Amino acid sequence: MINFSKDYYKILELEHGVLEDQIKLAYRKQVKRYHPDLYPGNIEFENKIREINEAYEILSNPDDRSIYDQYLKKEEKNPLTSSRYEKNTRTYTRTTTVDVETRTYLKGVIFIKYRGFHVDADAENILKETFYRLNTTQIDAEVFFENMYSSEQVPLEFKKVFDAHKPFDLNIKQPINCQIHRENKIEYYKLDVLDLTIPHPQIVNVTKHEGESFGTLTGQFYGYIARKEKHELVTEVTECFGETGLKEEREENGRTAYRKQYFNTDCTTYWGQWVEEELRDTYVPTGKTETKGDYVRSTYYKSDYKTTYTGGWVYKQPAGIVKDNGCLGSVFGAIGSTFAILFFLFLLPKLIFLLPFILLPFLLNLLPIRFWNWFSSAVVWLIFGFYVFALASTIINHKRNRVQETANIPKPRPIESKLVPVIEKKSKDLRLDTLITHTMSWDDYDGKTYSGSFYLSKNHLQKAHTYKNELPISVIDERSYDEAIFSLKEFDKASLGGLYKMFDSLRISNKLPADKFAEAIVSFVQTIPYTIILPSSCNSKFYEDEFTTKYLSSKNARCDGNERFGINTPVEFLSSLNGDCDTRTLLLYTVLDHYKYDVTLLSSDYYSHSIIGVNLPYDGVTYNYNNQRYILWETTALNAKPGILPNEISNTDYWRISLKSKKNE
Repeated sequence: MINFSKDYYKILELEHGVLEDQIKLAYRKQVKRYHPDLYPGNIEFENKIREINEAYEILSNPDDRSIYDQYLKKEEKNPLTSSRYEKNTRTYTRTTTVDVETRTYLKGVIFIKYRGFHVDADAENILKETFYRLNTTQIDAEVFFENMYSSEQVPLEFKKVFDAHKPFDLNIKQPINCQIHRENKIEYYKLDVLDLTIPHPQIVNVTKHEGESFGTLTGQFYGYIARKEKHELVTEVTECFGETGLKEEREENGRTAYRKQYFNTDCTTYWGQWVEEELRDTYVPTGKTETKGDYVRSTYYKSDYKTTYTGGWVYKQPAGIVKDNGCLGSVFGAIGSTFAILFFLFLLPKLIFLLPFILLPFLLNLLPIRFWNWFSSAVVWLIFGFYVFALASTIINHKRNRVQETANIPKPRPIESKLVPVIEKKSKDLRLDTLITHTMSWDDYDGKTYSGSFYLSKNHLQKAHTYKNELPISVIDERSYDEAIFSLKEFDKASLGGLYKMFDSLRISNKLPADKFAEAIVSFVQTIPYTIILPSSCNSKFYEDEFTTKYLSSKNARCDGNERFGINTPVEFLSSLNGDCDTRTLLLYTVLDHYKYDVTLLSSDYYSHSIIGVNLPYDGVTYNYNNQRYILWETTALNAKPGILPNEISNTDYWRISLKSKKNE
């Protein structure tokens, strides 16, 4: 009878859809591994072999297997409700901030004062046409409140005008001075009027003087003003995570390797990397022994349970019999006697000074009992005094060591920041740009101190922020996230010249090799205080995950909210010095890639974290990809060395590569 609650394929360690021959091979392999005869009296293995037999009985029967496979297909059509996926799904609410544009449509009368410059244009024969190049000098508009329409859709009257006429193409300087007539009073505003359309313009009050024309262009106009408001969109998200339970094995050159299948967040699946399985010989007693005199040896099964191994001879002492040591015992007895004679003749006279200490207890025993009680009390108080002294010394030394250990931990140093205006040389009143400069000092892992200043352009900061907000990517899965951070990196990498200049100077002046230069760069980022970057408000009530709510509720929490994608670009990070794990790894990846390191940026939805991996010869936790070894490096903790990760994020099966440099590809 088929038990649909069991995964027969998983019991035999098979994938769905395998051939009948593969089922037979898997069954034989499992029987050899778990056969009860190898573990007599072990109930666990007896139950295991029953499950294996049941799975083989169902899957080897074509009719039963067909029914079972049809059931699995129905289950997998809706993985989120399938009992096989319940332990690997999580549902939570996600809050995102979106910009919603609201429009207010305006209809009124516009007055555009212009100044026209005369331009002659030759025509055929003797005809002459006069042209003027118009420049606007002043723009005013009058709007009655009754002609203002707030609507998400274009009002019908405006739609007809916009369809029939093109927007006015004269160079209109925004904002426009507007008079809004409301209930017998006038309100004045400066408004950016978009799609300004004047269906029937007229020119009045024209004056011409020395080739120039002055006048007013007027008429009824149509247009709208736009306002963007941030709205929080709350959606329910269901994600998958962890292992699916499926596993593949292969054998090459006598070595066995395996790989596991995992869930993506969208509940699709992927296979992990092949990992070589370490096979250790396990020896199970066969129960057979061989005796030879007072010696015995046993026979064991090897790992394959086919071949046997016979151990070495072991002496077995017969019960109740003391074995004579023979000639060897006589020799050791003679040597011992010789050493005893030498001791009494040569060493004992030199140890005569110990005699008083040996006789002291006997002499004290001859004293009166009253004197003995007094002496005992003195000894007790003396021992108690030594104990108090030792305890106090231990406490003082412990505190001194704690202070010394604390002193050895590098602490973040103050960061000096300032704004430096860039002024046009010819005109001191014209500001071209502003440089954001930071001066920092930090220690690497060997205690070596570095210091330097770097700068960024405020114009580049504004461009980076605009580019991020207008990037036509909606991050809904791992692939779109990787595409987004790649685009941000590509846009910003040419704007970090001020930072590269500082690092170039440090590398040359300190003659740093590749590994020490990488440590100087990463420790520089680690010394910047941690700030959480969020796509929405910094209010903890908008978030469900434990880390964010707990961090925002802490006393010294630092937060930068309403940042798209929940990340700051490299230029934004270096300008504000606000960055969490995603922001830090994106900057470090950009910088290390600039200096030609073989570097990766790794992400984990399971851990909700981001780290970097660098192909350098360090020991510790590594991520292997295409026969290359990437040492993993934490970026948010001060003085976190390469290859050292906390246990709670050290399982590399839950990490994936989001960005990778082009080295060795």
